[in-house]
Amino acid sequence: MTTATSWKSFGASVIGPGHISAGKPNQDAWSSFHHIWGDGIVVSDGLGSKLLSDYGSEAACRAVEQAVRRFSVQAQNAGPVAEGQYSALLADILDGWLDSIAPLGPEDSAATCLFAFRLSDGLVRMGMLGDGCAAAVKHDGAVVSLSADKTAGFSNMTSALSPSTSEASWMVLDVPETECKAVVLCTDGVFDDLEDVEGFMAGFVKAYCGLARTAAAREAHEMLENWPVPKHDDDKTIACLFRAEVPDE
Repeated sequence: MTTATSWKSFGASVIGPGHISAGKPNQDAWSSFHHIWGDGIVVSDGLGSKLLSDYGSEAACRAVEQAVRRFSVQAQNAGPVAEGQYSALLADILDGWLDSIAPLGPEDSAATCLFAFRLSDGLVRMGMLGDGCAAAVKHDGAVVSLSADKTAGFSNMTSALSPSTSEASWMVLDVPETECKAVVLCTDGVFDDLEDVEGFMAGFVKAYCGLARTAAAREAHEMLENWPVPKHDDDKTIACLFRAEVPDE
């Protein structure tokens, strides 16, 4: 029996103890999409200082999927996407986010944005605006990632979607699809507590990607609910896009 590659996803998000005690909603959001033109995941963290940042994080998830769909059409029409490929995509994400939060103002709903997607051109593309982490786990066990500088502490403002966001505010990374086993995205509620980022990401993929998606999501939710840093007040979100071998009938 032959097998074919299928890209699947799962994720989980839990509200932090600080928001529970303050009566605030979970300001994180995540989503996934699987279409004939591509597969992807998005994670967003609404800035806690913003009154309606939960709307902003949900809007970021919608904006990425819409922008990637348009990007896939452009890539298909133009052939292999050349250097500078991200400029239009990142601008489209921002425009889509601004449209999606309307009539709310961006000053009340700022949010970070992390994404990973694959089309049919042999690349897994990752992008990150703000804090958190986006990590690709390769078949050989190596991990490549995008992440904020933990040594900066809280002295710097977190980058987030806003009318002034520029391409330079983003970090991006391409990984050949044939080398990529999975991509894991997480908000800073998870990332800030990790001492061994590569070990955590590789271990997470090994432990969860062999499960059925519903079971993986349930186990991931339980992991976040029982996070081993009980005094960490932040919301916690994690999402995974992974390749699975399925029977080709």
